[in-house]
Amino acid sequence: GYKNLGRLYRGIICPELRQYVLLGDGSTMTDNVVAADGAGADDRWVFTEDNPRRELFVAACLAAASRSLKDYDNQLAAQCLRVAEELWELDKNVEKHASAKIEALTELILATRKSEYKDQLIKLYPAVKERLLRVAWLVGRVLPVIDDDSFVQTVTEDIRAFSDRMEGFIKENPYEIPYHPRVWGAGWEIQHFGVHQYFLHRAFPEIFSKDHFLNALNFILGCHPGENTASFASGVGSNSITTAYGVNRADWSYIPGGVVSGTGIIRPDFPELKEFPFLWQQTEYMIGGAGSNFMFLVLAAKELMGED
Repeated sequence: GYKNLGRLYRGIICPELRQYVLLGDGSTMTDNVVAADGAGADDRWVFTEDNPRRELFVAACLAAASRSLKDYDNQLAAQCLRVAEELWELDKNVEKHASAKIEALTELILATRKSEYKDQLIKLYPAVKERLLRVAWLVGRVLPVIDDDSFVQTVTEDIRAFSDRMEGFIKENPYEIPYHPRVWGAGWEIQHFGVHQYFLHRAFPEIFSKDHFLNALNFILGCHPGENTASFASGVGSNSITTAYGVNRADWSYIPGGVVSGTGIIRPDFPELKEFPFLWQQTEYMIGGAGSNFMFLVLAAKELMGED
């Protein structure tokens, strides 16, 4: 999208409500009729936005992708890094979105080791300290390559204090994870927490226990409140969610490996998980942050348990 338009776009969508609410395979959302203007487009729309926070997030993602692709597809890896650096230059001076800046700088430092990115991260120390809940797992990954002992020591002390506070809200429930359910199931947020805890354990094993990210994985696999204690990963475990909302949403069926958000709460009710796929705030499938984080946590557990 960036190569074609010179900017990011948010997505592709059909123009009519009748198409949007369609059930069944998503490929039928378009009629495949080419537009009359001869532009070669069909009836769907591409929509774009000026969104520095999202652009900084994409810069972080592409910088990370460039490292993963290195020695596998060097040309694509170089393209990813080029766009990441272009997006950073475009948005580095915006006044807001400090967390997104920290994330972009973290991945750019790991991808390039450039001193300019390290210096810019050091200058953002006040924002780092203020947002440790969101960025500690990021900054912890780059401290070994930061050539400023004062910054490294101060941030490490801040993260140790942050860990003490975190232990307080983890102990609020018997599952030892931060569980604050709303209408939406809390499973995906807990998976995010688990991924962050893995990186914190890797960076600071003497401060962060590996139990934290394992507890997040166990939550997805069935250790969660409510009458229904099924695994939120369809087809994983002896009892899992097999009525879910994906491209199969009209079929009262499931997609093996799909991961739902899980148990929700509509106050004043207790937490519950109904066998009904159209409550999509409980049983919707999602790839990024759901399926991807679940796979990450499984591989992380396999890796760390193998070290014992």
